[in-house]
Amino acid sequence: MSSNLTDLSPFIEDSQSADARSVQSLFGTPGDVTSQDLIGTGFSYRHDWGNRRGQHVLRLNLGSVNQRSRVFVSIGEGAAGGPDGGKFMGAARFTVHNVVPRAGGVDIWINIEWGSDLRIYADYLVVNP
Repeated sequence: MSSNLTDLSPFIEDSQSADARSVQSLFGTPGDVTSQDLIGTGFSYRHDWGNRRGQHVLRLNLGSVNQRSRVFVSIGEGAAGGPDGGKFMGAARFTVHNVVPRAGGVDIWINIEWGSDLRIYADYLVVNP
């Protein structure tokens, strides 16, 4: 039996585009041919998902991701100063339940256990085989 997002509740769904200026290559510059090309290429990206609490499905539109991409995600409470300010360990519990790469982006299901909205940053590590 197949399931889709409309079968799952209580989700709050959002879709946003990645800030291309913040994507950082892990393995040299485009056009470089090295032994790394034999095992894949990748990049990291931190996204500010704004203030949230509870369960959310968050869809990040990012053109260099496809269904074969290996995507690893961590979430945390954002420190002051925007994404470059980093994250910090507070008292709230943050969990990532699913990470699903797709053509043109990645979808994550997260939960923030706290009584009020907190600033959420998600770090994405993408490896393309």
